[in-house]
Order: sequence, then structure tokens, then C-alpha cells
Amino acid sequence: MFQKKGNFVQMKRRRSGLPLPQLSILAGVFFLAAVGIPVFLHFSSQPSSATTAVQQPPPLPMEGTIEVLVPVANIQPGSGFQPHMFKRERKPEVVVGPDTVRSFEELKGMYAKGVLVANRLVNREFLTSLQPVNALTASIPPGYRAIAIEVDATSSVEGWAQPGARVDVVWVTEYTGRNTASVIAHNAKVLSANRRTEGTQTVQRNRQAKPGNAPAQAGQGGLGEAIPPTVTLLLSVQDSMKVRLAALHGKLGLVLRGAEDTGGVTVTGAISEASLYGDSFKAAQVAQRKITVVKVKDPKTGAEETMRFERGRRLAE
Repeated sequence: MFQKKGNFVQMKRRRSGLPLPQLSILAGVFFLAAVGIPVFLHFSSQPSSATTAVQQPPPLPMEGTIEVLVPVANIQPGSGFQPHMFKRERKPEVVVGPDTVRSFEELKGMYAKGVLVANRLVNREFLTSLQPVNALTASIPPGYRAIAIEVDATSSVEGWAQPGARVDVVWVTEYTGRNTASVIAHNAKVLSANRRTEGTQTVQRNRQAKPGNAPAQAGQGGLGEAIPPTVTLLLSVQDSMKVRLAALHGKLGLVLRGAEDTGGVTVTGAISEASLYGDSFKAAQVAQRKITVVKVKDPKTGAEETMRFERGRRLAE
């Protein structure tokens, strides 16, 4: 009996006498189990960002917009088209017209008739199926002609008559002994100045806009260059002939128009020096006129005709 009791006491001492390292390990396992399991369950219940991104539906097109094609960069006149030159964008429906290009299929086999500006709508009006010989011929619509005239600092408005600008052509000449001025072409577009077209001007402005480049100088067309000696204008066939003939009998000058002023001119006829002095000068000039009256009798009919001459020129009745 005493032997059994001794064995029991001995076993009890062995159980209560566990080493300290083993107790620390057991306590750590218990703590990790108590804290880690809830944390794991919490994060496992949240969907991952990758799963969420995959499950999100694609964005729906905005209402009131239409997908169109716009140039990535400026496209020069006469250029052929490649897919990498364009990108797709959605534009408001109110600005997209029936002639707006919406897919590259509409551009296959076509060429730029004018400058296509980056990120702007492409209109079929600026496209042509005929490959232009050069950038200038691409800008001439049917029924119009390009004509060059000589200019200087005054006649080219200090060089501000640059490609893309609109001008009137003024002709100053001596008529019946008096200097007169008249507008012989209205709202003419400047196609080039010293062989620089609108497209090359745009490239030059973009280069100057980059940091570190020298700014443009005022009074030289805004491009830091010398005033061009010649300017090429876009005119109708009739106006181009008038300008060419007027250049032989007087001096031509350009009058710069505003960007929004595209209408005609109300001035009719030529303006003489007398208009600079007012009505009193005109009356004095009329009083000093030397008019010769000649009466001529027709030998066949006997009718008498009166003719009036001034300085050797017959005056209209």
C-alpha cells in the first residue's frame, strides 16, 4: 500500500516539474492560434484587388458622345494617312457633323488637302483622293488660283501677312493725272510667304514654344525671321488676272483682316486724292475743270451731237 502511494507521489512530481522552455513554446503556440485565426478569417473574407478589377464591368460610353478619329499630331497638306497617325476619342454629339471622319476606313487612299490639327475633328472637306504635287497645290480648291506678288515691310503689314491670314489687295495707281486707290480683291487667303506654307509655320511655332528655344521677335511675322519678299495669295480666276494686270500699272499692297472678318467690303469704286480734302475741295476742283465742248453734225442725217472733252478725254454724258 505504501509502495503504491509512493509511486503516485513520484508521478505527480514528474508532471508538475516540466522544464521552462517547453512552457514558453506552449504559451506562444496558444497565443498565435488565438490571434492569427481571426485575422486570417478576416482577410480571407475580403476579395483581392486583382479579383475586384477583373470582376468590374467595362465603362459604358458616355451619353451624348460619338467616337471619332483625331490626329495624334499635326498632319501637313499632301500627306498620306497611316493608322498610327490617328487615335480614337469620344466627342460631344453636337460638334460631330455628317462629314466628320469616324473610322480609318474613310481615310484609306486619301490625302490631306489642308493642315489637319492634332486632337481636332477631321472633316472630309480637307481630304482629297488625288495625290497633290506639293503642299501648295493641296491647298487650292477648284475654281481658285495661287498667285505671288512682291511685298515689303509696308505692303505686307510688317510681315504679319503670314500663311493662313486673310487680306484685301489694294491697288494704288495714277488715273487721269490723279492718284487713286481701290480694293481689287477681297478676303484673299495667304497660302505661303517666302515659300513657307501654313503647315511649316505651325511646326516652327511648336519648336519655338519648347523650353530653351529663343522667343519669336515682334514685327517679323511672329517667327523671328526676315520679312518675306513675296507672298502667295489664293484668289478666284478673275481676281488673279486683275491682280496680275494691276501689278504692271501701279503698286499693290495688302490690308490685314481680322480672324472673324470674312465678309465683303462696302467700299465701291476708287478713292482719289480729292476725297482726302473733303467736299469743299471737290467743289473747287469742279470749278477749275477745263472742259471743251465740241458740236459735231452728222453729214448723212444732219443730226447734231454735242461732245465734251477734258484733257483730251471724252467725258461720258
